[in-house]
Amino acid sequence: MKHVIMVNPISGKKKGYKYAQTIQKLLRKYNIDSDIITSKYKGQLREIAYELSHVQDIRFYSVGGDGTLNEIVSGIINTNSDVVVLPCGTGNDFSKHVNKYFSLRKIINSSINKESSKFDIIKLNNNRYCINILNAGFDALVAYNIKYFRWIPFISGKAVYNLSILFTLLKNKNFKLRVRTNTFVEKSKYTLIAVSNGRYYGGGVVPAPRASANDGKLSICKIYSTGLLKKIVFLPKYKNCEHEGLDPVYIDDNISYVSIVSNHKFPLSIDGEVIYTNKIRGEIIKNAINIVKIDK
Repeated sequence: MKHVIMVNPISGKKKGYKYAQTIQKLLRKYNIDSDIITSKYKGQLREIAYELSHVQDIRFYSVGGDGTLNEIVSGIINTNSDVVVLPCGTGNDFSKHVNKYFSLRKIINSSINKESSKFDIIKLNNNRYCINILNAGFDALVAYNIKYFRWIPFISGKAVYNLSILFTLLKNKNFKLRVRTNTFVEKSKYTLIAVSNGRYYGGGVVPAPRASANDGKLSICKIYSTGLLKKIVFLPKYKNCEHEGLDPVYIDDNISYVSIVSNHKFPLSIDGEVIYTNKIRGEIIKNAINIVKIDK
């Protein structure tokens, strides 16, 4: 199996390539040769992963955050290639789902000779995929507003998210949406909707505590419209995973697809990348990708 380190150069406050060199040195200790590929434009890692994985089996090393991982896994769907997820981005949320460790050295050491496991992915209606969480509304705005704080020196990824949350909170927006799944159809105003394949997003927030990326199901967390004062009270509980059972919250762990439609464009985050759209449809694709899970 060939080993390829895939790098988002702006990840980790532009330290992506340095992280990749560290990973390459760690692999050499096990006599494993590897190539480093750095993306030059958005979507390039998906193109390269697709080309390589359809010629031979590759073990990719994802050096970046959820967006970098999204590009790689989108290119290797239904191949024998696999991915080792390295926490080198801002939130590193999917890494929390599959890695016991945060240390690059421990993850690489544990990945040697370890076989990958099958994981699900969300297929979207615009020829895109989502590996972790698809979210609309308030939290998508938080992801969008991160750009204003990402390059502040000497603060952690978690602090970046917290600043963006505070900034977004002051806007106090809710969204009128029509939501359809295999279990319900509803039109209402929402603060946010999170559709979970993985478990964590936003630097460690858990919208659906029972979500798992390899159980063949999606979980949806709907939070109905809230005013500013209620947001101030509620959001810390949401952030600390203390929201289940509270008044504005509804969680369904047994959905296979979701459709979200609106008369007006709303912010939608796909693994941290924000777009504005007036409709989206996603469905679970079971056992579509191979990921090396570091659980011991």
